[in-house]
Amino acid sequence: MKIKIDISPEYHEKEIVIRSPKDDEELAKLVNDIQNIEDSLNQINGYIGETVYSLNLKDILFFETNDRNVFAHTTNNAFLIHYRLYELEENLPDNFLRISKSSILNLNEIVSLTRSVTGNLIQFKNTYKTLYVSRRFLKELKNRLDKRKF
Repeated sequence: MKIKIDISPEYHEKEIVIRSPKDDEELAKLVNDIQNIEDSLNQINGYIGETVYSLNLKDILFFETNDRNVFAHTTNNAFLIHYRLYELEENLPDNFLRISKSSILNLNEIVSLTRSVTGNLIQFKNTYKTLYVSRRFLKELKNRLDKRKF
């Protein structure tokens, strides 16, 4: 089996392509293993009190620090996460972006970015929750939103 890696800034997301001369048991196992890895990478444990919840990353609007704790915000709840923001930033998929010293957001959940007197405000889908973008991170956010596929 050969493994090739092609890295280019032209790509918007990671893609795995498998070329095989036949559909056999080894191919099925390989595909299954890759899907299991992807599923485990797309989930994170969140805590409310003593209860542990398995959260899908796609359901998380943003991560935010508050009193030295990191919380994952979904549409209806905020879950305590046992990671630091820098750890999340290193390991989250490409659709997550740091927008301030204390926040990382899910680009796929943004409805609007509004400029106001107090700053640049982000509104999320199906919720009242909002976030402010630091001026330092605003340009990168705009670039990523412009490149986003709809």
